[in-house]
Amino acid sequence: MPTILTHPAIPLAIGLGLGRDVVPTPLLIAGVAVSVIPDLDVLAFRYGISYASNFGHRGFSHSLLFAVVLALLGAGAIQYFQTSFGRVFVFLFLAAASHGILDAFTNGGLGIAFLWPFTPERYFAPVQVIES
Repeated sequence: MPTILTHPAIPLAIGLGLGRDVVPTPLLIAGVAVSVIPDLDVLAFRYGISYASNFGHRGFSHSLLFAVVLALLGAGAIQYFQTSFGRVFVFLFLAAASHGILDAFTNGGLGIAFLWPFTPERYFAPVQVIES
C-alpha cells in the first residue's frame, strides 16, 4: 500500500534520475513534501467528515486540480529552487499528481476523485495491483 514513506519514491526517482542540474536539491525536497501532502486529508476523520465526502480521504486533495494548486504555490517560491518557473511547476505537479495515481492502483477504498470539482466521481486504475 502506498504510504507517506512510499509516495516520495516517484519524485525521488524522477529527480535523482534527471540529476541535480535539472532538479536541484531544494526542488527535490519540495517534490517529496508535495507527494505526501494529499494524505493530510485523513485529518478529516477527526472532524467527522466521512470517507465518501468530497473532503474525505482520497477526495479533493487527490485531484488533479489540487496538484495544480500545489504546483503553482510551489512555483511561486521560485527563488528558492534555483531553476525556472516551468521546471518547478512541472516537477511539483508530477510529484503531487503521482500521489493519487499510486493510490488508484490500490484495491481498497472508494477510488480517487481525480476530476474534482468537475465531478465527484471516484476512479480506480484499470488494474489494482497494490494491496491495501
